Amino acid sequence: MKFIIKFFPEITIKSKPVRKRYVSVLQNNISVSLKKALRWYEVKSNWDNIEVFINDAKNEEIAIDVLKNVPWIKYFIKVSTYDFIDFEDTYDKIINFYWDKLEWKRFVARAKRVWSHDFSSGEIERFIWWKILQNFSWVKVDLHNPEVKVSFEVRDNILNVIEHRFEWIWGYPVWVQDRALSLISWWFDSPVASFLSMKRWVKLDYVFFNLWWSAHEIWVKQISHYLWHTFSPSISSSFITVNFENVITQLLTKVHHKLRWVILKRLMLKVADKIHNSWDYNWIITWEALWQVSSQTLKNLEVITKASENLVVRPLITMDKEDIINISRRIWTHDFSANMPEYCWVVSDKPSTWAKLEWVLEEEAKLSDDLLDNIMDNIEVTPMYNLLHNVSNISKIEEVFEISDNDIVIDLRDEFRHTKFPLEDEHIWIPFYEINNRFKDLDSDKNYLFYCDKWIISNLHALYLKDKWFNNIKIYRP
Repeated sequence: MKFIIKFFPEITIKSKPVRKRYVSVLQNNISVSLKKALRWYEVKSNWDNIEVFINDAKNEEIAIDVLKNVPWIKYFIKVSTYDFIDFEDTYDKIINFYWDKLEWKRFVARAKRVWSHDFSSGEIERFIWWKILQNFSWVKVDLHNPEVKVSFEVRDNILNVIEHRFEWIWGYPVWVQDRALSLISWWFDSPVASFLSMKRWVKLDYVFFNLWWSAHEIWVKQISHYLWHTFSPSISSSFITVNFENVITQLLTKVHHKLRWVILKRLMLKVADKIHNSWDYNWIITWEALWQVSSQTLKNLEVITKASENLVVRPLITMDKEDIINISRRIWTHDFSANMPEYCWVVSDKPSTWAKLEWVLEEEAKLSDDLLDNIMDNIEVTPMYNLLHNVSNISKIEEVFEISDNDIVIDLRDEFRHTKFPLEDEHIWIPFYEINNRFKDLDSDKNYLFYCDKWIISNLHALYLKDKWFNNIKIYRP
């Protein structure tokens, strides 16, 4: 069984040495990807295509799935290969495959001829049209909207009958550019920004800023591993975890609420800068889109960018949210993101849309001097191939709707939201940014019902504490 790989179009317009190099990269990517799935295969490189051979029809679907996701492929075709003899024999070979597909259909025949022959592509096409019209009743030639396309190639003395053409969304090259650091999260934007960067030849490592809890990290690891495994398994990649829990605590206790989000993003860029300089990356990729939320105004993005000494690239900068979500569906990261709640609203209450740099620097001065140094000392780097080996399933926290005698409700909302508790029930207030440290001091014989407005923060911190072997926590949903 043979597949013929057609290159990403930009390869074909390069100079001969560059084209040769790019084809070599593509051939290697195909070989590495197939090696993970098949025991036997052969990859042969030509000037205008790459041929892939497999020896077992049972592995056809596996090979197709692999090739669909290999970078730098525009499309590929499954072919049956024969010796080319003459026009009559060509018709016989073609009709064996298309016999049950033509009756009562509109069709067109398309031929591609390579090397020197004593006939043209048009001549053999017209012969096949004539023979089909002679032998099939109620068929018509339709050049513009055919229901069946009879496709074949005559390449020197070889006839390739095209059985199926596979077109996929990614005809992008990986990897011929340098390495970049992509800020990754669970929401729709950052996986799409990473994908679009890969589409333009970039080799990625992923840096994740863990704001709260281990289950949060599990979700992002799954998305990152999926992006790597699906679109660039032939290259090495790393996942870098940065613990930002102390940053969140200080932002919520020391910094003016309108500037928290801008300062959070600036601190992320400062840490990314340190990683960038230590490990020789070329640029930093972030996921902001202009005016998508109130904190992502042009003025705020200018202030955020000034935290970095290196090039910051924003692939989504002019995209609408609808466009971003549509791309996430096409690359299948949508379901990852849709099932993970967004909770960045807890960082900023009514964030400023026009943050001035002098205001931001004044607020940043309130943070601990050694905050970022302590963070850099605890960075974790994991090779992507090993990323999910120790990832367990995310457990579910029980939800309750009534309060029992041994239950204590804990309101986890911050100081701007906890003042109006929705019920008359007795409760205690521990803001979410303190609960992880203070929970161990509570009476272990009691059951605790976590409460917040949208049941997001309560669930996240309940999962975090359950991971620390606290099993006396439930979610309160009045």
